[in-house]
Amino acid sequence: MSQLRLDALRDCMEGVLPAVVATSAADGTPNVTYLSKVTFVDLEHVALSNQFFSKTVSNVRENPLAQITLLQPSTGRQLRLDARFDHEEDEGELFEQMRAEIDAIASLMHMEEVFRLRSVDVYRVLQIEFVPSDVDPP
Repeated sequence: MSQLRLDALRDCMEGVLPAVVATSAADGTPNVTYLSKVTFVDLEHVALSNQFFSKTVSNVRENPLAQITLLQPSTGRQLRLDARFDHEEDEGELFEQMRAEIDAIASLMHMEEVFRLRSVDVYRVLQIEFVPSDVDPP
């Protein structure tokens, strides 16, 4: 993994700015979708909230590689995480923690019936890098 560490990116996982996940089917057909929540699991894993992921789930079963884009709230810089689907959880501590966070988001948006957590999808992060930009600080 790169020099950037997941634990140093926790501010990017607070849900302040939306994250994006990109996957592709075995034939290369892409799918890109916004995420309600990315959660730090440990130094090698993040968890994604799965509420509307039917195409994403289908893709990672065929091709487990994904790219997750996070935004750093303090600078607006984008970070790219290359990741591999590891497993899903539909019960347990991580699931309950994320369900509480999703329920809070849904309540604020008055979308309690829509934002129902199906599972927590855990990914192993293979590489982290800042997305190059012309406006990067020196």
